Amino acid sequence: MKTLILDSTTIILQLWDTAGQERFRSITEQYYRKADGILAMYDITHSASFTAVRGWMDSQHQALFYECSAMTGCNVEELMNHLA
Repeated sequence: MKTLILDSTTIILQLWDTAGQERFRSITEQYYRKADGILAMYDITHSASFTAVRGWMDSQHQALFYECSAMTGCNVEELMNHLA
């Protein structure tokens, strides 16, 4: 759970991390059918990670791209604010 305050409105994001594992694919489809937003992430240093994300992205529309870093935190807050 991530709580943000935007324009004096409290927004709670419920975030799920499935690590892109195939065994979660049927479960996540049930959840993201009702989702307001989805984050698909990959490791820029591992090309197979990016290739795996392509399969997930093919089933989504109006996708935006944010380059951020889980390691440094760069642009993570901006991404969360945009999602909210």
